[in-house]
Amino acid sequence: MSDDKPTIDVPENGPFLVKGLKKLTDAEDQPIEMAKDVIALCRCGASKNKPFCDGTHKDIGFTGATERQESYPVRECEGQELTIVDDIGACCHAGACVNGAPEAFFKGEGKERVSTPDGCERDKIIATIRACPSGSLAYKLDGEVHDEYFSEPEIFISKDGPLHVRGGVTLKDETPATTDHYTLCRCGASKNKPFCDGTHNYSGFKG
Repeated sequence: MSDDKPTIDVPENGPFLVKGLKKLTDAEDQPIEMAKDVIALCRCGASKNKPFCDGTHKDIGFTGATERQESYPVRECEGQELTIVDDIGACCHAGACVNGAPEAFFKGEGKERVSTPDGCERDKIIATIRACPSGSLAYKLDGEVHDEYFSEPEIFISKDGPLHVRGGVTLKDETPATTDHYTLCRCGASKNKPFCDGTHNYSGFKG
């Protein structure tokens, strides 16, 4: 990865400090003006100037500590044409797999998360995996992992949800499932901070 890639610093109990980013877009895919080379993006969920930090994290006693205790092994599910790589611990519950190819990622009446590479046609599975914003899903063809899809560094502010970081933006001192794309918590309630774990879906976060 080249040294001129944008970077994100994650202070212990403060905002995301983003340096060198050229493209920041809102939920309507419209550009957001950045006045400085270094911008502070809210991750406590309470800023009145979202997506930017306004210092509210200091007033509410925000903590950026990871609370999740469980660890989830990365699973590789081999099929006839491709292998699904499933890092369920990185899942942000965006619903790409549910909406794109449920027959390949869930089974049974309880809809247990079980990857089934032969559950539907290969191209449908690949398109679904590429739509997963967190990097939780990847695939292998002929033994080669495919998990890099974005050429331009950018951050997309999803509606009432996480930051979608794309294009190899360097996240300092943290290890996402793939450096090409990952999701960062904006609601302040994820148990897997700084990453999104889908808690915003239930916390009533707006922004």
